[in-house]
Amino acid sequence: MTLTKQETASRSRKRNPGRPPLGDSGRKRILEATAAVFLQKGYARAATNEIARRARTSKQTLYTLFPTKADLFAGVIAAHTESLFARHPEYIESSAPPQVALAEIGYLTLNMFTAPRFLALYRILVAEAHNFPDLSRQLWQSCMVRGRNLLAEYLKSRRIGGPAYSKSAAQFISFVLGDFVINAMLNPDLELSDRALRSRVHDAVDDFLHLHPPGKAEGAASRKQG
Repeated sequence: MTLTKQETASRSRKRNPGRPPLGDSGRKRILEATAAVFLQKGYARAATNEIARRARTSKQTLYTLFPTKADLFAGVIAAHTESLFARHPEYIESSAPPQVALAEIGYLTLNMFTAPRFLALYRILVAEAHNFPDLSRQLWQSCMVRGRNLLAEYLKSRRIGGPAYSKSAAQFISFVLGDFVINAMLNPDLELSDRALRSRVHDAVDDFLHLHPPGKAEGAASRKQG
């Protein structure tokens, strides 16, 4: 007897009642399970078997979406950073003054890095960087370098910190994060108020724009070349 596609799919679902089809919710479920296992076990001791079990999916599905454990960890970090990166077009098209836009970018960045869960994952990354250099390089490229390049694009659109916009973007991120994140990493019980975060960002934006007034650096460079 030949089964139709619908009948085959129906029988497959009956054989795997605890594994609903994957979509955005399924991917989110995998990343939540991954984060929970990494936070509980650390990177080295985290097992894909346990991640698949908690996510209620098969290892085959897991490996299809995330071929390696490093990809799983990168996926968890990206779930945090993508919400920030996704707003990049808004800043490019916005008519808000640079001081306002940079304050928002800085606040969202600092708020992400000092959030307890992200900070715990970041501690794992720092602790495992020596043993798993490929993981560190992957996250550096997909998160830090990408974020810096997007910020550099915004700075270029406003003629701030040119002509070395990438270097200026890295400088701004350093002003925002700096010893604030180091302090949070070394003091797990440290409570950071929203007021403290905003004050830090306000000072960072003021210092950065004092060094790189909008529109002046690139103009000066062009006149020098002329």
